[in-house]
Amino acid sequence: MKSPNRHIEALRSSGYAVVEDILTASEVDEARRALAEVFRREQRLGPRRGWHNDRYQVAYVLPQKHPLFRSFCERESLLALMRALLGSRCIVSALNGLTMAPGGREQRLHVDQEESTPGTVLTINAVHVLDDFTRENGCTRLVPGSQNRTWTGDPLTVECAEAEAVYVEATSGSLIAYDGALWHAGSRNRTERQRFAIHAFFAREWIRPHWDFPRSFSPEVIASLTDAQRRLFGFSAQPRRYDATSDRTIVGDDAARGAGPARWRSVLGRLVAGSRLRR
Repeated sequence: MKSPNRHIEALRSSGYAVVEDILTASEVDEARRALAEVFRREQRLGPRRGWHNDRYQVAYVLPQKHPLFRSFCERESLLALMRALLGSRCIVSALNGLTMAPGGREQRLHVDQEESTPGTVLTINAVHVLDDFTRENGCTRLVPGSQNRTWTGDPLTVECAEAEAVYVEATSGSLIAYDGALWHAGSRNRTERQRFAIHAFFAREWIRPHWDFPRSFSPEVIASLTDAQRRLFGFSAQPRRYDATSDRTIVGDDAARGAGPARWRSVLGRLVAGSRLRR
């Protein structure tokens, strides 16, 4: 990655940066084929769940659905940028595939995190461009510097902000990284072709992720992960909880799998029953 300091400064000041050639041509082709396979498998399920609509098609929790995406976020050039802004222990909060629907409507401006945090970067959406992003096929549009404003969703404010929006065109293999608090949206795809992208959403380790990967992954996928992948997907960032049946604190993997909840419900049931008997 060329001039990482330039990209870091752009993210801090303007709220976004475009990094060229983050993926090779062969990596783009491989990722596009994998994403297309996931979309094909979900072509009936997607419309029922609202994942496929008149604006976009989205596939969630990609690492569960295709092995390619379990290592997708390990690229050092990507991690160097994310860690420079989010800390060395940042995690992948979500990993989704998205395409703006051919001939569909545009998205409304929105933000990707729960609250505005002017002056502080808490999350970054790292959009991997698999097809050239153009105004014609629905490239991302965003309002530079808006990460330092307070988002309220007020319709009039959003409408006025559209006049400030810029359309970010980028070639396949590029990365469009933007602050999760930046005002942005996908634009209308006026072509007849899909416009594929992978959205790798990163967050500081202590922020609740968009997806609870430890609870979303199957046992088979969990068993296939490397230690580095487990850390990236937040296995070590799980909350602590006290297990009354063993009188110990459970951290991380055991807590993420919900070890002991049935035993805890049994204990709680006995306590409730006992309290009734004493009345």
